[in-house]
Amino acid sequence: MRFFFQIIIIGFVIYSIFLMKEDIRHAYTQIAGYVETKAGSSLSRVKDIFVETNTVGVAEDSGDSEEDISIIREKTATTDTQVDAPGALRVLDSFLGTNTTTSLSADAIVNLSNVARKQNGNLKPLIKNSKLDFAAEKKLQDMFMRQYFEHTSPVGVEVSDLGKEVGYEFIIIGENLALGNFKDDQVLVDAWMASPGHRANILNTHYSEIGVAVGKNTFEGRTVWMAVQHFGLPKSACPQADHVLLSFISLQKKKIASMESDLSARRSLIDSGAVYQGQTEGEQIKAYNELVDIYNALILETKRKVAEYNKEVRIFNDCVASHTSA
Repeated sequence: MRFFFQIIIIGFVIYSIFLMKEDIRHAYTQIAGYVETKAGSSLSRVKDIFVETNTVGVAEDSGDSEEDISIIREKTATTDTQVDAPGALRVLDSFLGTNTTTSLSADAIVNLSNVARKQNGNLKPLIKNSKLDFAAEKKLQDMFMRQYFEHTSPVGVEVSDLGKEVGYEFIIIGENLALGNFKDDQVLVDAWMASPGHRANILNTHYSEIGVAVGKNTFEGRTVWMAVQHFGLPKSACPQADHVLLSFISLQKKKIASMESDLSARRSLIDSGAVYQGQTEGEQIKAYNELVDIYNALILETKRKVAEYNKEVRIFNDCVASHTSA
């Protein structure tokens, strides 16, 4: 009889557990705190990554990678370098003096060019730049060596190429050339001022710097003087975008990409029900959500920095446009 009652009690307990299984399951999920247990359902409490990383893109331009940046679907205009090079000036015999031993001076040519600027609109004087001096000297020596008198060398080198070779970062650059046995520096500058294209370079209000080289050597079988003027507006004339800020954005992008990969892997593990580092499913979801918060905060911070950098680049581009627009 006792055995019979024991069987009845055990059966009752089993039946009660069967009836209460949904309550027990619900209690378990409340303790776990994060997921639903229905087959095929999604993780209802896993936070979403609300900003995709592809909305934060720093794309370096071709060419001058230091300055030209495209951020968040906005392209920064490449510095449109402007080159002014009027036809090379061969001075007629009526301009030439009979004394071929006259010595021309680069410094005197700079001073006389500034006198011309002052007399024609009281323009600001041009400041001598050692890199432009070097570029002008390279041009002078190359013309004598290769026996040509043109703005473009036989191998295709122009004034803009020379500027880059000597490390002169410019927004606009120009060149005046002259050939002849000039009586003095004043006659040389007067000859340039009598030529519309060369005059325009000397009086160009956008130029702020100058380099000059003069020399006498054999050209086309006779001893003759050549003179080179290089004009420039340095890149520093416009407010530069912050390169430190750009580097910071680049580092942020790398962090974002790394975190995105980590989040994707963690989400896959959670969805598959796999155990990660011995954590329960609830612990995995909690860790995932905490990482999502960090990720989203990083995205927002990067977007703010990108907007800040874009503003600086737009200011720079507007400045460049003001000097290069016709």
